[in-house]
Amino acid sequence: MTVAAVVAAVLVVVVPSFLRQRRAKRDVDILALALKGFAIENGHYPTGSLAQVAALLRGENIDGQNPKRLDYVVATVTEMNSAGEFVDPWGMPYRILVDQGGRAYSCGPNRQDEKGEGDDVASWK
Repeated sequence: MTVAAVVAAVLVVVVPSFLRQRRAKRDVDILALALKGFAIENGHYPTGSLAQVAALLRGENIDGQNPKRLDYVVATVTEMNSAGEFVDPWGMPYRILVDQGGRAYSCGPNRQDEKGEGDDVASWK
């Protein structure tokens, strides 16, 4: 095998992984900012299931939590699952925490929820 073939094989594996990590980091940072914007505008963080929080951030009004129906996040169909949750590049729902302020994380490449630790991609890292 030539050096060029080895380099090409490595790039085929490394580049997609790197791009997924970058997208996940960008997404969790955007979600954290959206949560803070929501809290500033409405006086509280959105509450409910992951799908309900996603809907609130996309401008829906659930239980009077977003009365102005402001959009804080725009998501494409590929960035959401059938349950209406935001999903990471590995197809897992992003985790959204509002107990200590607006934070979000992805379970990362291993798809195991490590509460923002391990290979998880978190807005606070």
